[in-house]
Amino acid sequence: MNIDIDAASRECASDMINFINKGVSPYHVVEEGRQRLLKYGFTQLYEADNWSLEKGGKYFYIRSNSTLIAFVVGKNFNASNAGFKVIGAHTDSPALRLAPVSKIDKLNFRQTCVHIYGGALWHTWFDRDLQLAGRVVYKDRDQYKTTLYQSDGPILKVPNLCIHLQSGTELTSFSPNLETNLKPILSSIVYETLTGKAKTEDDVKNAPLKNNHYAGLLLDIQEKTGISVDNIYDVDLCFSDVQPSAFLGLNKEFVSSPRLDNLFSSWACIRAIGDPKYLDQFVNSSNISMINLYDHEECGSVSFQGAASNVLLSAMERIWGVLSQSQSSPLSKDDLQKMFLNSFLLSCDVGHSVHPNYEDRHKENHKIKINEGIALKINPQQRYTTDSVSASLIKACADLVNVPLQAYIVKNDSPCGSTIGPAISSRCGIKAVDIGAPTWGMHSIRETCGIIDTYYLVELMGSFFSNYEKFAPSLLRC
Repeated sequence: MNIDIDAASRECASDMINFINKGVSPYHVVEEGRQRLLKYGFTQLYEADNWSLEKGGKYFYIRSNSTLIAFVVGKNFNASNAGFKVIGAHTDSPALRLAPVSKIDKLNFRQTCVHIYGGALWHTWFDRDLQLAGRVVYKDRDQYKTTLYQSDGPILKVPNLCIHLQSGTELTSFSPNLETNLKPILSSIVYETLTGKAKTEDDVKNAPLKNNHYAGLLLDIQEKTGISVDNIYDVDLCFSDVQPSAFLGLNKEFVSSPRLDNLFSSWACIRAIGDPKYLDQFVNSSNISMINLYDHEECGSVSFQGAASNVLLSAMERIWGVLSQSQSSPLSKDDLQKMFLNSFLLSCDVGHSVHPNYEDRHKENHKIKINEGIALKINPQQRYTTDSVSASLIKACADLVNVPLQAYIVKNDSPCGSTIGPAISSRCGIKAVDIGAPTWGMHSIRETCGIIDTYYLVELMGSFFSNYEKFAPSLLRC
C-alpha cells in the first residue's frame, strides 16, 4: 500500500503537538489520556473496586492521578496460554516545582521558592515565559478530592543577569546556582500597592495554605478551579514553558516542543492502543495488549505509581485472575507463571540524535538521526533491556510496516542513561526491548524531534500489538 509519508507524518505530528500542549503536568497528561481513551470507547476501572472483565473489552485505570494503565482483552483470550503485550513510557518530565512553602518577598518583588525535579538543562529555563499547572487537593464536605489547575498564560519568569553585570568567566561558562539563581519572579509589590491589587493573608485568612503561598496565587487557583481557598489543603504544581509546540524547519519537518521526553512516547502509546486503524488488527488476539504510562521516571521510578512499583505486576496478575474465573476449560497450576514468560515489554523513551555540531559525542557506526527511523537502544551494562532475542522480535515487527530501526549505543567513555525497561523487566520477569525516537536537546526546556519519526513510532507500536503472535512463540523460547 502506498503511503503519502508527508501527509501521514504531519497528521501524526499535529496530533502529538495537541497532546503535548495539553500535558503541562503529569496530571494533565493522564487527564488528556483519559479523555482520549474514553473517546476510543474504553471503560474506566478503579483499583479499589472489584472488576468484571470480558473478552474483547477495552479498559483503563489511573493510579494517583499521574500513572495510566490501559488494556485490551483479546477476543480469543485463553488463560491457559495467555501473554501480555506491554508498551511502557512515562508521563513526567524534568521541571521546576513549587516548593511547599513558596512565598518570598525580596526587594519589592514577589518570588517563588522552588525545588528541582529530575535532571534538566537548567540554563535553558532562564528568560522563558512560565506557567504553573498541576494537582490541587481539596475538601468537599466530608470527602477529600483532587482537581487540576493551570494558570492563565505566563505568570512567572527567571530573568537572566544583564550582560554588563557578568564577569568574563560567567559569560563564557554559564553555570547558575540552582538554589539562589532559579527563583522565578511572580509579581511586583510596588505595582500591586499603587494599583490596589495587592493580596494579603487577610484575603485568605481561613485558607489552610495561607502561610505557605502568596495570597494572590491561592486566589488565582480558587478562580481557575472553582474551589474555595478555605477548602484547598495541598497543591503539587509544576512550572512549564508556556510557548506551544510548533513545526520547525524550512519544510516544517521538525517539531520544537517542551516535554518531548517523554510525552512523545506517551502520545504514541495511546494512539497505538486506541486508534481503530491499529486496534482492529489486534482486538481478536489471544493475548492482552497493554500500555503503562508511569510517573516518576525522571527521579528513579521508585514510588507508589512508578515503574519500580507493583503497578504492572499487580495488573498482570489481577487481569489474568479475573478473566480465568470465567474460563470453562480447566487451568493448570502453572498457567500463571507461563503467562509471565509469554509476555513482552516494549520500553519506549526518546533517544539522542546525532548533533551536527557535536558529532564527536556519538559512537562511530551508531549515530542515529532524526527522521531516519526509531532507535534500538542497546547497553551491555543493562541500562537498556535489549538483547539479540528481544531485538529480533521488534525488528520483525518493524519490517512488516517498513519502519527503519537504528542501532544506538553510547561511547565507551560516556555515561549511559536508563529507562523504565530494566526496572519492569527484572521485577516482573518478562522479556523486554528498549526503543525511542531520536531527539535533540534532551532535558532542555525546548526539545526537537522529526515529524516522520512520529509516524514511524506509532506504526511500530501498532505492528507490535498486531503481529506479536507471529514471532513471540518461537523467540520467547530461545
